[in-house]
Amino acid sequence: MRGYFQIWCARLAVVAAIVGAGMLWPGPPAYGQAMSLASFTQAQGLGSLEDNCLLQDRRGFVYVCTENGLFVFDGHMFQRIGGANGLSGSFISDLHLDANGRLWVGTRTGLYVGDGEHFSVATAPGDSLMIDPGATLTDLDGRLYAVSQHRLWVLEPSPSGWRARQRFDAGALSTTPALSDINSVFADGHALWFGCGKSLCQLSGDHLRVWRDADGIPDDTWTSYLLSRDGTVWARSPRYIRALKPGAAHFVDHDLRGSHVVTAYLDMVQDAQGRVLTRSDTGLARWDGQNWQTFDKHNGLPDVGIDALLYDRSNVLWIGTYGRGVLQWRGYERIQSWQTAQGLDSSPSWAIARASTGALWVGDELGGSMLQPGASLLTPWPVKAPPLAQETIGLYALPGGDMLVAYYSGELLRYHAQAGTTEEIAHSPAYIRHIQMDHLGRIWLCTERGIYLLDGKTLHRVGGTVVPDDVFADAVEDAQNRLWFTSNAGLFRLDNGHWSHVRVVGAPADDSFTQLDVTPAGDLYLAGNFNGLWQGRASDADTVNVSHVGDQLIDTTRIYFINHDRRGWLWIGGTDGVEVFNGQHWRRLTQDDGLVWDDIAEHAFFEDTDGSIWIGTTNGISHIPQPVQLSVIPPFSVVITSVDHGRARQSNASGYRFAYSPSRALTLHLATLDAPTRSTLQYRYRLAGLEQNWVTSERPQVDYPPLRPGHYTFQASAFDPDSRQSSNIVELPIEIVPPWWQRAPAIIAGLLLFVLSLAAIWQLRTRHLHMRAAELARLVAQRTRELEVDKQALEEARAALWHQATHDALTGLINRSHVLDTLNQAVVHAQASGEPLAVALLDLDHFKRINDEFGHLAGDQVLIEAAARLCTELPPGTTLGRYGGEELLAVAPGVRANNTRPFDTLRQCIERAPFRVEGANVSLTCSIGVAWCTADGGNSLVLIRRADAALYTAKTTGRNRVVIATDDDELSSERKKSDGIG
Repeated sequence: MRGYFQIWCARLAVVAAIVGAGMLWPGPPAYGQAMSLASFTQAQGLGSLEDNCLLQDRRGFVYVCTENGLFVFDGHMFQRIGGANGLSGSFISDLHLDANGRLWVGTRTGLYVGDGEHFSVATAPGDSLMIDPGATLTDLDGRLYAVSQHRLWVLEPSPSGWRARQRFDAGALSTTPALSDINSVFADGHALWFGCGKSLCQLSGDHLRVWRDADGIPDDTWTSYLLSRDGTVWARSPRYIRALKPGAAHFVDHDLRGSHVVTAYLDMVQDAQGRVLTRSDTGLARWDGQNWQTFDKHNGLPDVGIDALLYDRSNVLWIGTYGRGVLQWRGYERIQSWQTAQGLDSSPSWAIARASTGALWVGDELGGSMLQPGASLLTPWPVKAPPLAQETIGLYALPGGDMLVAYYSGELLRYHAQAGTTEEIAHSPAYIRHIQMDHLGRIWLCTERGIYLLDGKTLHRVGGTVVPDDVFADAVEDAQNRLWFTSNAGLFRLDNGHWSHVRVVGAPADDSFTQLDVTPAGDLYLAGNFNGLWQGRASDADTVNVSHVGDQLIDTTRIYFINHDRRGWLWIGGTDGVEVFNGQHWRRLTQDDGLVWDDIAEHAFFEDTDGSIWIGTTNGISHIPQPVQLSVIPPFSVVITSVDHGRARQSNASGYRFAYSPSRALTLHLATLDAPTRSTLQYRYRLAGLEQNWVTSERPQVDYPPLRPGHYTFQASAFDPDSRQSSNIVELPIEIVPPWWQRAPAIIAGLLLFVLSLAAIWQLRTRHLHMRAAELARLVAQRTRELEVDKQALEEARAALWHQATHDALTGLINRSHVLDTLNQAVVHAQASGEPLAVALLDLDHFKRINDEFGHLAGDQVLIEAAARLCTELPPGTTLGRYGGEELLAVAPGVRANNTRPFDTLRQCIERAPFRVEGANVSLTCSIGVAWCTADGGNSLVLIRRADAALYTAKTTGRNRVVIATDDDELSSERKKSDGIG
C-alpha cells in the first residue's frame, strides 16, 4: 500500500486516472426529496385556509377560491374580490377561464362572470344557479357548461345576457338515468366529458357515449380531468386514474395504487416536462411516464389534504390545501434538496464529492452520507471514523470507488470501496480548514498552523520561512499549475517549487484573506474578514492589484466559498445564499428560489460530472440540475390594479381628474405579473409634480395625503434585488382640479369686481342723493309689488286646492271623483255625437306580493313609476286617473271599437322593464279590461261595470293581457273581491 502511495504522489499518469475516473462517470439523475415551500395564510391576505381551486388568467394573475371568498395574488399578498367588485357569496365552488378570457365564478348562491376586477350575475333574475363543488364549470363552442344540483346546464349568450337551460331533457334522463347524477364536467376542445353516476360520459355534438369498465373506466365517481399537451385525456376518481391517448378506444390504467381520496377536488396538472401531478392519500403524486413518485410529510408537505394544483406560466407550482392555505413549491425541478429527514447524516454539510462508482458522498458535522445512483434517499456512508473525528471538511474521489476523507480535527482517511474498510493514512498536527489536490495528485492541507503536504502517508510542513504558522483557509490551482493560498497573514503562491508572499494592492487590507478562486482566464477573486469581493489578475508578479466588485448584496454577505464551474460562471456562497455570475449579470439564489437554506456552509461547493451544481448549507444540501436555467430571467411587469380617492374606488382608466378636497387622500394599489415570489421584492415609485426622488418600499400599496391642485404623473416599477432586475415603468396621469374660487374665471371675475368697486366708490355720493330722491318712488313701488305678491299667492293657493281636490296625492293622476266626472262628460258627448269612446280599467298583477315582500312604501314607489310609464304611452286625448288601490281608469275618446292596440301598448310599457325595488329588480305586468260606449249602452256606471267584467276575465285567464268586454259581460265587484284576484 505504501508503494502505491509513492507512485500516486510521483506519477502524473496515475493522477490522471484518479481525476479522470471521477470526470468520466455520468452523473445519474437524483430526485430531491426536501421540498422548499412558501406558505400563504391569513397573514398574506387569505380569508380562509380551505382552498378549493387555483387558476391563472391571461394577464398572469393567480386566483384562489376558498370557502370564504375569492382572492387574487398581487405578487406580494392575496387581495379579496368581493362585494365591491360585484361578487357575492363566500363559498367558491369552482373557477373557469373561457376561450374569450372571461372569468366565471361558481358559488353556492349563484354564477358570476367578469374580467377579474368587475363581476355580475350571469343568469337572469330568478334563474340563479347554485354551482356544485368540484370541476363543475367548462366552456365549449361559445357556451358555458355548469353542474348545478347534479344536473348539467348550458348557458348560451342572448341579447339580454346569458340564457340558462338544462342540457338534457326528460327523454334523455329517462333513457340514461345516470344523466340525472352529474358531478363534474370538462371540455377537451371537441367534446364534453362528465362524471355521470358511476360512469364517465362523453358528449360529442348530440352523440352521447357512456364509458364503462369494459372501456377502462371502472365504477366510481369521476371528478377531475386533464388534457395533456400530447392530446391525452386524463380522468380521475377517488380510486382510479385513467388516460385515453388520441385515437385510442380504451382508457389505460395509471392508477395510484391504494389511493382512495373522497373529495370533489382531485386536481391534475402538467408541469413543463410533461409530467402529471395530482393528489395522493398522503400528499402529492407525480407521474413520470412509467411510475408515480410521491411526496408527503416526509418531504416537507403539511399533513393535510391537497385540493388544488396550478402550474403557472412562470413554471411555479401552486398547491391549495385544506387547512394550511396556499403553498408554493419554490424551485420546483430547478433546485432539489435533501435534509436529515431524507437521510442526511447531520448538518452543516461541509464537503461533497462523487465517487468513481457513481455514488455521491456528503460530509457533514458528525460524519457523512451517500446517495446512490437513481436513489432518492441518502444512506449512512461506510466510513469508520476514529471516535474523536469531527467535521468532515474535505472529500476527494480516488480510483476504484475509493474516497479520501479529511476531518477538521486532523484525521485523513481513505475508504477502500472494494474491501469495505477505512484506513487512517495521516493525522494533521493542526486543525484542517481545507484540502486541495493538485494536478500531480498531491494533497495540500490548509491548517490553523500553516500549510502541510501529504507525501504518501507522511505529512510535512511546507513553505519554509516564507509561509508562517498562521491560519490558512483556502487554496486553489490555476491554469498554469500555480498554487494560491489565503491566510490571516495574506496571499501566498507556489510556482515551480518557489514560495512567494504576494502583496495585494487595492483591498481594504493586505491580510486576513479567507476565500479565493482563479478562473481559467486568469481572473483572481479574493474575500476576507472585510466586506465585499475583490478582483485582480493572477500572474508571476509579487504584487496583485485588485479592484472592488461593486455589488450591494455581495458587500453585505459573509463569503464562505468562491468557485468557478466549467462554463466559467462564478459561484459565491455566503450567509445570505449563493451569488452566481454568468459573465453578464449577477443573481442571488435563496430559499425563495428553492435552496434548502440560505446559510451556506464553508467550501460546500461541488460541480458534478454532468455540469450540475451541489451546494451544502447548515440545514441540508441542494442540487441544481441545470444551472443554465438560472441565467434565463423572464421579464416581469408591474400594473396598477386600483385607485382610491378618499374612500371611493375608481373605475379603471388611463388617467384621472379629481376635484380638490382637503380630506381625500390618494391610494394606489400595485401588483406584479410573472415576477418571482420573493421576500425581497421591492416597489419603486414617485409622484412627478410632488416628488423628484424615487421611493422604495416592500408594500404594494402607495398612500398620499390630500394633494394640492395641479398636474401629477404617478410612476412605478418593481425591482428584484436578487436578480438585479427591474420591471417596466408604469405611468398614470392624475389632475387635481382646484376649487372654483381658485380657477382662472373666478380670479378674473374677482379682479373685475374689484375695479368696478373702485368706480362705484367715486359715484357713491351722487348715488346717495339720487337714492333720497327715489325713496318715495321705491316705497310706492314696493307696496305695489306686495299687493301683487299677495294676489299671486291667493291664486296659487286656489289652484293648489283645486289640484288637491281633483288629483291623487301619491301618483299625481286625477283622482276617482275627477276621472268619473270626466267619464260622465265623455259619455254624454259620445252618445250625442256618435263618436267612439273606450273605457279601460288597468290593474297591476300580483301587486299585493310587492307590499307583502317589500312593504307598502316600496309598493307606493312602484305605483308612482307605473303611472309615469303609462302617462308616456297614453293615446291622444286620453285621460288616466287612479280608480282605487292599484286600479287605474282610462277614458279614451276617439278609439275605435275593438281596437286594442293602444291598450296593449300600455300593457307592454309595464312589462318591458323590471321595477327597481329595495335594490332588487322586480318584474311586473298588468291586466286591462276595455269596454266601448254604445248609443244605448247606458250611463257611465254601466260602462265601468262592463270594463270591470273584462278586467276580471283578463285576471282569470292568465293576467298580463287586454280583454274586450262583450255585450253580456256583467260581473259584480263583490265577486271579484271574493275571488281574491290581484
